[in-house]
Amino acid sequence: MAKAKKISTDQRLGCESLLGCIFQSWSPRRRKPSLPEKDHKAKDYLPPKSTTITNPKIIPRKSTDSFAQTKRQDPQKTKPDEINARKSSDSARKSSESARKSLSSASPRTESKRFSPNGVMGNIIVKPQPAVKSPDVSQTRSRWEGKTVNYRHDPETLKRMGNEEYCRGRFGEALVFYERAILADPKTPTYWSNKSAALISLGRLLEASDACEEALRLNPNYERAHQRLASLQLRLGEVEKALCHYNQAGKYTETKHIEQVEDVIKCLRRCNEARRSKEWNVVLKETCFVISYGADSSPRVYALQTEALLHLQRQEEAYDVYRKATKRLDIDSFIKIFGLSITSYILMVGSQVYIAAGRFEDAVTASRQASRLDPSNEEVKAVARKARAVAAARLTGNLLFNASKFEAACVVYTEGLEQDPCNALLLCNRAASRFKLGQFEKAVEDSTLALNLQPSYRKARRRRADSYAKLEKWQHAIQDYELLMMETPEDEETRRVLADANVRFKGAGSDLVVVN
Repeated sequence: MAKAKKISTDQRLGCESLLGCIFQSWSPRRRKPSLPEKDHKAKDYLPPKSTTITNPKIIPRKSTDSFAQTKRQDPQKTKPDEINARKSSDSARKSSESARKSLSSASPRTESKRFSPNGVMGNIIVKPQPAVKSPDVSQTRSRWEGKTVNYRHDPETLKRMGNEEYCRGRFGEALVFYERAILADPKTPTYWSNKSAALISLGRLLEASDACEEALRLNPNYERAHQRLASLQLRLGEVEKALCHYNQAGKYTETKHIEQVEDVIKCLRRCNEARRSKEWNVVLKETCFVISYGADSSPRVYALQTEALLHLQRQEEAYDVYRKATKRLDIDSFIKIFGLSITSYILMVGSQVYIAAGRFEDAVTASRQASRLDPSNEEVKAVARKARAVAAARLTGNLLFNASKFEAACVVYTEGLEQDPCNALLLCNRAASRFKLGQFEKAVEDSTLALNLQPSYRKARRRRADSYAKLEKWQHAIQDYELLMMETPEDEETRRVLADANVRFKGAGSDLVVVN
């Protein structure tokens, strides 16, 4: 019989610790159930911050660490102080775990799905996302940008896609979708009305008006189209038509719309009265009121303003205003919307603008078109005669000037000025003829008149500067040369004559400093 071994105190304590760990690890209360339980303790388990769990159904066991430590260590080499320290740490871990379970079980189930301050939701650690600023809708990219769009969708889908682009501020793309919807179903007025809205946003008001009229042709009781066409007619200056459509727009018409149209009608009436009495300052003021009241795209209103500026000898402003009025000049569309008489008036004013700007061929063409549309209008006939006269005077005078027949050229330019006394180009050409004839004082007079009409007329300023130099009026000559140098600093010829004028002026005893 073998002798019984004497077990030391250290070995006995080690075995008790090992058995306790095994019992705690394999206790039925600690084992993971094979089926999900009714309670939600496992769901509310909060792992430590150092642990990242991707599967919330797998719960790690906490007691395996102490078991692994005990298994690795030799019981004979373990000291009592280390065992006591391990026991105290195990007890502290158990107490913290029980406290966490009590907190999670005390809260209702819905609270476990909320984000906690440390970014934990359930068993998944969620990193807090930074606040993202909502982008500007007009700056966002389209869903179909860079993609091949199937335009064989049903028209309602195409309309919906167009509406999405319109809301993003991408009116060109929206217009494409609306046009595709119209190709698929041209008898639905909504598609035409939406197309009109996109065209209005693109500034193509005449085409928008045509689309609105087509929508009303398909459905005369379409109130939204009536309201849209009324606002278009107001912007185009057709106030009587705008008032008619507002009366048929039903719930879309407000009192302020009617009042706005009535204000424009009153201003246009005062404009016509002032034009008949040739009160051009009043015409200019009333047209500004009309534009501020909503008729901001009316070719007729801009033509009235242009005519007033021409009679007030503000030719450069008149030219700019007329260009704004006829930015998209289409005579057929103008006739359809505004009628023959108003279109003829717009072309007649354009002929006057072209005469003042020295574009005589364009002036003759515009006057012929105006005469063709309104052949019985005496005012149109007079403008056509003037356009032909000044064009012929400029052409004949230039031929004589190039042939060095300066006196004859001067006579021809004077005949042209009898037809249009405020023509800056003919005045400048006559100044050049008089300069060649040695009539420097008269050349200065003609150049000054031309500059009063068109302050940025470079040729007239150079003629006057040269004439002042010939008259040895160096101070006036230097002022004109310096203005020319400010406009074109790279002009070497002007720089040379300016330096020469400064030298001569200093030689006359002046202390004028050259401005570079």
